[in-house]
Amino acid sequence: MIEKHYTIHNIVNFTIKSTTIPKRMAIEYANFETDHINRPDFTIEIGDFIPSNEDCSLIDHTYFIKKGYFYCKDSYKFGKWAVEVNGLESDELHLNISTNFIGLYAADMFICAYIIDFFIRYTLERKGYSVVHAASMSKDNHALLFPSQSGAGKTTTAVYLAEDGYDYLGDDFVILHKGQVFSYPTPLNVFSYNLNPVIRSGLPFQDRILLKIKSALYKITAGRIKIFTKMNPVDIPNFNVVENSNLDTIYLLSQGEKLEVTPANPDFVVNSLIINQKLESYPFLKYFIEYSYEFPNSDIARFWNTCEKNLKMNLEGDMQYYEARIPRHYTSEIFKKFQEVMECGN
Repeated sequence: MIEKHYTIHNIVNFTIKSTTIPKRMAIEYANFETDHINRPDFTIEIGDFIPSNEDCSLIDHTYFIKKGYFYCKDSYKFGKWAVEVNGLESDELHLNISTNFIGLYAADMFICAYIIDFFIRYTLERKGYSVVHAASMSKDNHALLFPSQSGAGKTTTAVYLAEDGYDYLGDDFVILHKGQVFSYPTPLNVFSYNLNPVIRSGLPFQDRILLKIKSALYKITAGRIKIFTKMNPVDIPNFNVVENSNLDTIYLLSQGEKLEVTPANPDFVVNSLIINQKLESYPFLKYFIEYSYEFPNSDIARFWNTCEKNLKMNLEGDMQYYEARIPRHYTSEIFKKFQEVMECGN
């Protein structure tokens, strides 16, 4: 049994145990790996297991629930998994996960994205931090935040700003706490729509060919198979990864016909961030709903209220809020216009 330990700013510590650590999982958490942690906030064991689901309520013939416990089998696209959570609402969470070959091979898409990443965010929220689906870049310790749904331009904006000398905090998720942005340097997810010249120049020839194959597979399967190419921001030229920075301005990104940047209501932005958090919490969004039916007065039932409270607290201060509509074909010329707006303070 292999044990790998991870820490995120010494705020969240977790351990993964498995007979083998899938390559794509190792890449996903490479920047968080450490030799030792005193006490993990949660432990994950990957492999076949026998669930301890006796004395549970069975909800919808699928979900086994009792106080502090959850178990179910589930699937999405070609991935299948079983997950057991012991110690919900305690300081010693333990998860058992088993999955089919697809779920194990594409561990970043299933085990990481659907389970481990959620419990990283869950633990941070319980400690008063906020996790947002956003890119963030900084200059002279002044951070810009670019929240959005997938495909709206987070990574492209981050890469262009990095090329122009901005420091990198994250391009997919970042952590907020009392007016500061803390870095979350996971691999950049590169696909055909965000393959700009800066990223392309850092890709080996074989990865460029693989990216074309992945794009073709995406089209052939009508979007059912979408496999990103992973690039560690630490290894990319012109990328300077920093630990934290003071948050100044938020640009809520969305797609539009042309570039438009307009002032936004802070409550609208906060509400959009909460909705985005929920969308990124599949499948545990529905798992927590099922648990809440059984235990309506639990911390789990109040979890999204806690997220909203944390977000409002962590965004307190003199910040500026904007909504930026970015054309689907996001060129360097469009970025330059956007950058002019950003650096002029709109």
